[in-house]
Amino acid sequence: MGKRPRDDEDDGGLDSLLDTMTNVVGILVLVLIVTQMSVADVVSRLTAENQIDEEKIVDLNERIAVKEEEKNELESVLVDPLDIDPEKQRQELERKKELLERRKRLLADKQKQQNEFSIKVERDREMAEKNRQIMADTAEKRKELQAELNASLEKRAELQAKLATTPIASAPADIQVSIPNPRPPPPGAKQLMVVCWDDRLYPVAIERFRKNAEQQAKQIIARFNLNRNPGVGIDPQAFAKYWERLKAQDDFFDVEYFVAADRYPRLRLIPREDRGATIKQLINPTSRIRSAQYFGGVDVTKTYARFFVLPDSFDAYVLARRFFSDAGMLAGWEPQSQDWQLTSHITGGIELGPPVEKKPAPPGKPRKPQNLID
Repeated sequence: MGKRPRDDEDDGGLDSLLDTMTNVVGILVLVLIVTQMSVADVVSRLTAENQIDEEKIVDLNERIAVKEEEKNELESVLVDPLDIDPEKQRQELERKKELLERRKRLLADKQKQQNEFSIKVERDREMAEKNRQIMADTAEKRKELQAELNASLEKRAELQAKLATTPIASAPADIQVSIPNPRPPPPGAKQLMVVCWDDRLYPVAIERFRKNAEQQAKQIIARFNLNRNPGVGIDPQAFAKYWERLKAQDDFFDVEYFVAADRYPRLRLIPREDRGATIKQLINPTSRIRSAQYFGGVDVTKTYARFFVLPDSFDAYVLARRFFSDAGMLAGWEPQSQDWQLTSHITGGIELGPPVEKKPAPPGKPRKPQNLID
């Protein structure tokens, strides 16, 4: 095989060199392009980061001012220990303590005022509620009174209509009035006691109560040997302990036992409510009060009536007195207060405590009998 020509070998070398140079130029172009792009990006970023914002500048200035104030405050607080005056510091401390105490007192006064104001508000609220209730009650009461007034007016009109049609009655007969003639009861006459209470008549079986009480008193003294020392007498406290436990009653009265002045056994007669006789019962011949046990068995020629009249029973007394007068019985009366109570001694002459020497009555005129008849 024969050798190539030399010219052909030279052309092949140039092509390789040209390819290499072209590649190098291409690479350089790419490096330049990349470099230019990086430089543009860096420039843009630096420009954006270093751009001045007016609002940020104002905010930064405000922050700087605040920090300056804080610095000044700290400088005013931080004092050089060498510049501290103990006496001034003590005075300042005392002044601040006094100021603190004054503020505490002021706070306490304000709290007290607030509490008082709260109490006043609550009191005013309660008063308002009370006034509201009073107004409501007043309105309700006004309605009731108005209804009562209307009913009264209707009743008045009805009565006036009846009065217009009622014939005029003739005047009643004159009432005979006797002039009082106070005098003692007839000798030997028995007393019939009548209490006028609660507009009723209460006949008093006083002798029966007295006799029964005498027997009970003697039984107490004998049973408990209360008179074992005649020189000392009957012990009032020991006697009263048993005496005041006793009770008695009849159809008209409850009887209580008590000791007066630590010496005298006594009886207290209390009218039983609604048990007295009315005037209607008195004028009824078949009523209990007109039976032989009470008024029906009384001999009017040997008995006189003695009335004890309380203020609420004067009308009952007047009618009862007329009844006895018509029957021919003498009578007298004694007005009493509303709280008056009938008390009585007991028979037998029993006295408590040490014996007392009784002096005989001085000679002279006998005592005038009490005026029990009028």
